[in-house]
Amino acid sequence: NKKKRLKDAVVDFEFGYARNKDDIAKMVGAVQRIMEHGCRTTRSLGSGVLDLCYVATGRIDVVYSGVTTEGWKPWDYCAGMLIVLESGGCIDSLEGCGGNEFDIYSSSVICAVNQDLLQECRAIVCSP
Repeated sequence: NKKKRLKDAVVDFEFGYARNKDDIAKMVGAVQRIMEHGCRTTRSLGSGVLDLCYVATGRIDVVYSGVTTEGWKPWDYCAGMLIVLESGGCIDSLEGCGGNEFDIYSSSVICAVNQDLLQECRAIVCSP
């Protein structure tokens, strides 16, 4: 959906394996900021490639991972990234390195059905 906004979005996130107190606080804080801002609902599916394919099909609207050390591996991105881009979605790192291509070796990811939603969600997830 080219006009989807965060308040109407299904937001997916992945926590990964970080277990120290500071990392947990950062990950939970990001979800808390999303929920306080307002979204339709949240999900955590546990599979990076499935998350990306669900964005491509519109089952979820935005997914992010990598707030701390829980980023994905290149094999989580490769096929899913191609499917997202072919469907008209967009993908970037949370850091927003710029450029036209996502680096599959990035330690974070945010993927959405449109660029406005990606930017809106990234600003909230990455805010202090």
